Amino acid sequence: MIPFCRPVASSLAAFVLAAAVPVGAQPLTEPSPPVIATSCSGGVTSIELVEHASYDVTFRNTSSVAADDVRLAIPYGRRKVAMFDVHAIFAPHADLEQHLHKNLSGGLFAYASDQNTCDVRYVHFVDGTSWGTQSH
Repeated sequence: MIPFCRPVASSLAAFVLAAAVPVGAQPLTEPSPPVIATSCSGGVTSIELVEHASYDVTFRNTSSVAADDVRLAIPYGRRKVAMFDVHAIFAPHADLEQHLHKNLSGGLFAYASDQNTCDVRYVHFVDGTSWGTQSH
């Protein structure tokens, strides 16, 4: 019978990695957006090869500063994303309901759900500061 041996390289790598990370350190993650979508229902319909996106979204500003512009990405289909620029006053610590709609690129996709993934990509605040990236 051959005794079980732990590979030395992986044990050494684990030791080096553990020694390099300070005790209590958190893994690197992107900070949460200051404005979040707490609900996101709706979807995409297709009429004569035009996809029409229509969503009801409730936003919550978790920061202490009012926001005036939010860029939102809602994935649909296999690789498509509906992007919305929402220009409104997002008061601090308050909910704001918005109905979003726009025509998207041509296609035959149709889908609706009460729970869509709504990713906030960019937030602009009334004091001139911002969070995230402006690119689409």
